[in-house]
Amino acid sequence: MILYVVIVGLFILFPLYIYLIESRKGCLEISTAQCAYNRAQYGAALNWDEHCFYINGHPLLIISCDFFYWRIPDQSRWESILKKYKSNGFNCVRICFHWGFHSPDEGKYYFERNRDIEYLLRLCEKIKLFVLAAPGPYICSETQAGGYPFWLLDKNLRVRHMDFTGYKKYDERFAAYEREWFEVLLPIIAKHQITTKPDGCVIGMQIENKLIESKCGIPFGLHDEIRFLCKVARDCGINVPLFNNDPAELGSFIARADEEENFFARTFGKLFGSRKKFGLDLYGFSKYVVPVPPTGKEQSSLMWKPWKPQLFMNGVDGIERKVRGFGGEAARSPIFIPELQGGWSNHYKTSYTFDDMFGYFGDFYTKLLFESVLAQGCTMTSIHTAYGGTNWGTIGDTDAYTSNDYSACIREYGYTSSRMRDLRQSILFAKSFSDILIKTERVEHPTVSSPIEQIVNLQRHSVITENHGEQVTLTFIRNFSKEKQAVFQINVDYQASSKMLHKIQLQCFLPYKLSFIALGNYTTLNGLKLVFSTLPIYLRTTLPASETTPAREIWIVPVNNTGELAFEGDVVVESNMSPSTRNCDKVVNAVSFDGSPGYAKIRKLGEAVDNCLYVLALDRAALGTLHGFFDESYWGQGQRKTQEEDVIATKQEAQVTSEGQRQRQEQEQLQSNISLRSPVYVVWGTQQVYYNSQSKTLEVSYGEDETELTIISLKPPSNSSIPNASYPLPFVYTVQLTPHHVTSTLDLTPQLRSWQKRVSDLANLSWRPTSLKQSPLEHGLIAGHVLYKTCFPAEYSSLKSAVKLSINVRHRCSIFLNDQFVGGHTVYSKSFRAPGCKNGPELFTSFGKKKYDLTQFLKLPKSEEANVLIIVVENLGINRQMDMFNDVRNPRGLISASFSGLKSSNNPQWSICGVDSRRLDCPFITSGIPDEHKRTGWISLPSLPESGINPSDGLSWWKFSFSHPVSSKLRSELSAPLRLVLYGSFTSYIFLNGTLIGRYYGNGDSSQHDFYLMDGLLKHDEDNTIVLLVYSWEMVVSPDLKVQVRGWEIDDTNKSGNVVRLRRGTEDVESARNGWVVWKTNINL
Repeated sequence: MILYVVIVGLFILFPLYIYLIESRKGCLEISTAQCAYNRAQYGAALNWDEHCFYINGHPLLIISCDFFYWRIPDQSRWESILKKYKSNGFNCVRICFHWGFHSPDEGKYYFERNRDIEYLLRLCEKIKLFVLAAPGPYICSETQAGGYPFWLLDKNLRVRHMDFTGYKKYDERFAAYEREWFEVLLPIIAKHQITTKPDGCVIGMQIENKLIESKCGIPFGLHDEIRFLCKVARDCGINVPLFNNDPAELGSFIARADEEENFFARTFGKLFGSRKKFGLDLYGFSKYVVPVPPTGKEQSSLMWKPWKPQLFMNGVDGIERKVRGFGGEAARSPIFIPELQGGWSNHYKTSYTFDDMFGYFGDFYTKLLFESVLAQGCTMTSIHTAYGGTNWGTIGDTDAYTSNDYSACIREYGYTSSRMRDLRQSILFAKSFSDILIKTERVEHPTVSSPIEQIVNLQRHSVITENHGEQVTLTFIRNFSKEKQAVFQINVDYQASSKMLHKIQLQCFLPYKLSFIALGNYTTLNGLKLVFSTLPIYLRTTLPASETTPAREIWIVPVNNTGELAFEGDVVVESNMSPSTRNCDKVVNAVSFDGSPGYAKIRKLGEAVDNCLYVLALDRAALGTLHGFFDESYWGQGQRKTQEEDVIATKQEAQVTSEGQRQRQEQEQLQSNISLRSPVYVVWGTQQVYYNSQSKTLEVSYGEDETELTIISLKPPSNSSIPNASYPLPFVYTVQLTPHHVTSTLDLTPQLRSWQKRVSDLANLSWRPTSLKQSPLEHGLIAGHVLYKTCFPAEYSSLKSAVKLSINVRHRCSIFLNDQFVGGHTVYSKSFRAPGCKNGPELFTSFGKKKYDLTQFLKLPKSEEANVLIIVVENLGINRQMDMFNDVRNPRGLISASFSGLKSSNNPQWSICGVDSRRLDCPFITSGIPDEHKRTGWISLPSLPESGINPSDGLSWWKFSFSHPVSSKLRSELSAPLRLVLYGSFTSYIFLNGTLIGRYYGNGDSSQHDFYLMDGLLKHDEDNTIVLLVYSWEMVVSPDLKVQVRGWEIDDTNKSGNVVRLRRGTEDVESARNGWVVWKTNINL
């Protein structure tokens, strides 16, 4: 009987399942071929194969990171941040364009000042950063409504084609608004495409974001949804490749030929007419591996256990096989990760901070992840995020408070952290050996092993062999061993020129949870054959031959007294690092050094003294400042050389007849190919260096303890240089940096003066009638606060019974009855579908109710004056419609309110008050309090209000001024970022010189106490003014309040950039050390 029921059930459900799958394919007459990239027309400028992208014919690693211009309110900082990206090795940025940021109201679009994307794209071209454009319309990114404009949410349509359940049905009305956004935005982007502009920066465009085709066999995404957007993009002049960003490796929207469809798709597809799947030019996917541990509000980050390597391996080590297994374009295009984890977001109701998260992931996490995806053959990746910026105003959603530091490589206030410094070493290796790394295949039977498990990740070998005569190997060493030992043995199976197999044992030093890419089977410019290196090589550069010297190859390695360089045959080593040479199985000599910085010159026995490989060992501090600036001749090059030029070059090659000529030509070709991948300049010694290729200068940023910059260059810099004791080599120059004694006397804690205070007269604001059945969105009251008021007579059902109020709000409320504070609370949850949930639609909205006893605050019975009840409701943000969650219309404001204990005849009517965001240039710049910019009613105070904060004061405003510690004369030479430090159990909205920059929750709703004061918003010659909206749910006495402007006193020793505090009893106070200061200078080359 059970079997019968199952068979009947399958008989009924299977056709329904097939119908559901086929119905997802849609019926718009738009095919994959219609929207495909035109290789015939544009392939000379931009092309790809299964290995990599080609820019103007050059195979190129795409090493990208996100740039959120809308999280940087001061446009003047855009250039400095992009230059940081460039100097750290990135050659590309992914830019998510925020529809809601540009459109406060229907039909209105703004592209000026900090929304000027034309300027932004020109800036990328100036700095030579390629762009992956992501115009959405949905961008996710922990921003309100996922980037959709507020006015769109008030329309009777399916946002992202979803109904409340998450089920999708194509909505033509919604699609029409998406078209409107694309038609406004994409023509601007189109002007900057590399396919139509020789020096253009845009090389690809992402359609939608994290759109799932199916998951666990359940169809979800609509093919019409994505084919429509692709067609509109092409109609708007976008001709670069289009790609998607799958939430994970789910195989969504992959372009494939009909014959590549699986059996079921081919068979059942015929039953449903011409419906076909739609695919994009490139398949991309997100990769987040290790999350922050789930915690309750009260759990300290000190209780976190270290992240487990198995979690990391499960998330990364199967990428290549899985993606290639999807077939179609996923097998024929580069492995592409448009969103690779670079940190983690933090949300409300947590006790930990981004500093805690930085410590949890550790210095090397991003480096480890980057190298692990390189091991999977990935040659196109974009890190989310290298610099997080700030959720200034109210631009963040329920998943993000003011700071968007993200524990990222570059901290919110601009500090280049240890994580970036370590990642930069991996980027330098990848770029300087990109002639090898750009095209590789997995070695199924690696020639390298270790007696300890989880040391050797995998091995790849180069596809291109002509440059080095044979396949170079790249072995990805990653210490995930259970023993956690840092010193271990590496076994290498090596087949020498005699064809005999030799087994070589080498020593390696690599601490737990660290990694490096080991080079093997590699021939240097001077003919040395490197069998294998257990000494990490972080950078390779070359200097061309001259009339007196041969071409020189230079490696940068760490100070390491364990790792070895194993060469074939006998070698001669000259070094100031006490070199040691060990013979291995008669055919290999392993070279090692002591643990000090220095250099070595290595050559084959019998070779000329000057025909050698140079090895420079840097200590960890120096490696953390290592920069390399690469030749970028592919920028603005236009078309590749013509076919006629190819024929001429082939004839010239054929004229080479003698063996000597052929060898010289091969050597010159080898040098030429390596030189294209070699840095033009290599420098170390300071935290940040940007190479300005137009002016041929180094723009140097340095701290007080950074006194010199070392440069590897063919010619000495024009600035005076001094001899370098550790590296006395003809191509190594050291420039002394000018010490600035003013740093030690610079006081980055300015005096706060001109204190003033005023109180909002809530009862006399501009109110209008409303019904609680109406969403505040209908009034345009969505950002920040919304105020509700009702009046009821002093007529109560009984003198003995209490009068109570039951209310349901999202997310925070403060209740005032007759100018007295009644109480306040927060409805916010990390639990899925719970009241106030940060993700997912609410299913149990009514469970968010809370009761308050109003009795003690009432007017006396029979009083002629009515009771006036005002409820201040704060919205923490609109949910962002993530993945399969239709939560963008989760309730906000005052959802319901009911009274008990009043006479039945009392039926209070409600009024509403706030700031209509549709009437603003930008909808995220208001606290929602109508009198936020009122100039009258201020009372002068001698200092911070000594009376503290009384909840019954309602909404107070504090204002004070301060002078910037850095004068305008020093501004071009010195950078000293500032922060506002707040402590005390109160709520505050922070305005800096008129701009809303942050929200503070001292009651524990947010863990943030340090607020970055954006450099571009500060004044250096005039007073700076900070205005604070202040209110509290409890009495706060003056000694418990802290309001300070100060520098960033940070951990500059370990380079984490975490704020340093000293523990004194139960109170955190900053140390007396000076804040982080950076000096600037230029060095002419």
